[in-house]
Amino acid sequence: MQTDEDQKNITTNPRSAAIISFILALPLAILFPIAVFDIEPFKGFFKNLFTESNSYRTNALGLTVEGIAILLLPVAFIVNLVPIVRNAGAGNSIIANPSNLLLAVALLVFLAMTWGWALVDQIPCFMGVPNCD
Repeated sequence: MQTDEDQKNITTNPRSAAIISFILALPLAILFPIAVFDIEPFKGFFKNLFTESNSYRTNALGLTVEGIAILLLPVAFIVNLVPIVRNAGAGNSIIANPSNLLLAVALLVFLAMTWGWALVDQIPCFMGVPNCD
C-alpha cells in the first residue's frame, strides 16, 4: 500500500510523471496510427476484435477501449503537467524539465485532435440532423 509520501513523489518527480503519462497515453497512441494508416496485420486483428460481425459497427469491447483511452489522455496530461506547474510556482523556468514540457505539448495536441475529432463527428447530431450516428 502506498503512503502519502510515495504518492507525493510520484506527482512531484518529473521523471516518474513523464513515465506515467507516457504509459497512460500509449494504448491510444498505438491504436490510432494502426487505424488511420491501415497497418496490416494489426488492423485486421483489431477490426475483428473491436467491431461486430458486419465490420462496421463498434462492439461493446471497442466502445469500452475507446472510452477508456480517451479518458486516459487528460489524466496523462494532468499528471505530466503537475511538475511543470510546481517548477513555475517555485520560480523556475518551465523549460527546467524539457522532457515533461515536450510530452505535455504532445499530449495536448493529441488530446485536442482526439476530442476535436469526436466533437466534429457529433456536430450533425447537435444540429438536429435525423438519423445521425
